[in-house]
Amino acid sequence: MGLEENKERARALFRGIEAGKREPLAALFVADARWVIPKSAPEPFAGTHVGAEKIADMMIGSLEASFEPGSADWRVGLMVAEGDAVMAEANLCARTPTGTFYDNQYVFVVEFDPASGRIAELREHVDTRYAASFFERSSTGR
Repeated sequence: MGLEENKERARALFRGIEAGKREPLAALFVADARWVIPKSAPEPFAGTHVGAEKIADMMIGSLEASFEPGSADWRVGLMVAEGDAVMAEANLCARTPTGTFYDNQYVFVVEFDPASGRIAELREHVDTRYAASFFERSSTGR
């Protein structure tokens, strides 16, 4: 696949997360895809998660549990592509049911399976300190 096609497939990931539909999101991944999240992330997200269905369930489930429906807005910035990989800067803005605004920066490395064009591995780099603090404050009402 070409570099621009890979960038478009990476954009489809963010659109898929925003749409909140598990099956179409899972279809973007190979069956045994891997999602790697920093060790410092809050549980149960820290670590490596395997399987398209599990990844989609975790992604959609975390949005449903944390944010007002339809409020998640992935703002994709710089994208750099090389071979079968795309690196994308992204900003997630969303609102909790209590009205608190979440605004965190991410970098994703998306590696595609060359045979299918689907995501084989997604490596997430995020400000885990901000996220943990935000969700701690949100759960305690502070």
